[in-house]
Amino acid sequence: MPAAASAETVVFIPGVTCTGALFGPQINSLKERPIILAETCDLDTIESMAQRLLDHAPEHFALLGSSMGGYIALEVIRQAPERVSRLALMHTNAREDTLAQTQLRQTQMAIVKKGGFHKIAAMQYPQLVHPARHDDTALRQITYDMADEVGPQSFLKQQNAIIHRKDQRPYLSAIKCPTMIVAGEEDNLLPLDRCREMHEAIPHSELHIIPDCGHMSTLEHPAHTSELIQDWLDA
Repeated sequence: MPAAASAETVVFIPGVTCTGALFGPQINSLKERPIILAETCDLDTIESMAQRLLDHAPEHFALLGSSMGGYIALEVIRQAPERVSRLALMHTNAREDTLAQTQLRQTQMAIVKKGGFHKIAAMQYPQLVHPARHDDTALRQITYDMADEVGPQSFLKQQNAIIHRKDQRPYLSAIKCPTMIVAGEEDNLLPLDRCREMHEAIPHSELHIIPDCGHMSTLEHPAHTSELIQDWLDA
């Protein structure tokens, strides 16, 4: 269709132990738009992940990153702001890792190195979703399946990249493209003040806080999240 040919390409960047299935409902709702899923699993720095994305993306594109994907998105727009037409930062923040976060990552990495990768998804799941979804077997299975597809070696590389990521706060005020920030009101992994901090620093950004939601709004509240993304693309 003509509309599809001229539509803006959307690049989606998933988070740790996540695949394109994280955005399955949203991709299905954007059938007439060109879509690219960033490939980051075999790299171990945020900078190299961002560079690969830029190497494979069109000259101009809309960029959406969730969690670790948000770290990559911020690095992309730091490296090449002129190429990003609009930006969506979901369940993410601009700060570097805290000591406690790094220690937890290193603990999980030690488990994986001892052959315990199969334990990681079960450890992570209660922290990823709203408490009301803890017994959601279908949602839990999606997260387990994504983790299995990513695998232990890529998990170790992702955690290493996150531990050594830059503090992006000094660059936020330079972001000029339309920016949407999305947070879950009950996200156990991300304090809301981190999202408000980005909102206050990025000129003309919009902040959306989804109630009854944890760290995975794309799967916890797919319809609501799809509407937000469609509005962001249409703005």
